[in-house]
Amino acid sequence: MPSPLLMQVIFDGIFVTVVGSMAAALTTGSFVPQLVRALRTKRMHDVSPYLMALFASGTSLWLAYGIFRDDWVIIGANATGTALNLALLYLKYRYRRSS
Repeated sequence: MPSPLLMQVIFDGIFVTVVGSMAAALTTGSFVPQLVRALRTKRMHDVSPYLMALFASGTSLWLAYGIFRDDWVIIGANATGTALNLALLYLKYRYRRSS
């Protein structure tokens, strides 16, 4: 059986960072298919601008939280998430006439 100190290092360090990084990659990457679809079809009629605006606001606040906590996983995920959502919001505005 591993020592309690070893288990603490694993769960407080590497393991927690890996889990957080995986969660960040999956949730942040979930907007990429919508972005690709919008660029291909030049249509955004079925995407709510409120969803994008609220999500971008939330990720902006999470970004600030990550900066305050000096947590690079939170900073990276939410900076990327905010950028992706702002890009979707821009495409919603840009393609509004063709939707």
